[in-house]
Amino acid sequence: MSDTIIERTESVINRSAVKTYALGISAKHKAGKFTRVSEDFLTAVEAEVESFIRKLNPTICIHGEAPQADYLFITKLAREKLESRLNDVTRAIIFNKVMRHPSVGCTLKD
Repeated sequence: MSDTIIERTESVINRSAVKTYALGISAKHKAGKFTRVSEDFLTAVEAEVESFIRKLNPTICIHGEAPQADYLFITKLAREKLESRLNDVTRAIIFNKVMRHPSVGCTLKD
């Protein structure tokens, strides 16, 4: 028996929800072909979500000023809207990955 401990860094996705949604898409649109979700699939979804988040980062500073970390410029409403849109993007990423996956085997992989 191996004493290897796998440590995950903090994730930007709810892995359980991603698995459940991906398998639900499989059941509805792929005749339930897939019954498992691989770690590689989850890692690929997370990478795409991280990429989307990175694209939100400004590439230039306005008037050469450094960003002020101590100011909160957006409201709770803006954060809620952003969260809703990020969930929509993540849902689309998962849906597209499931639909593009070849119908080989029973595990969704990347």
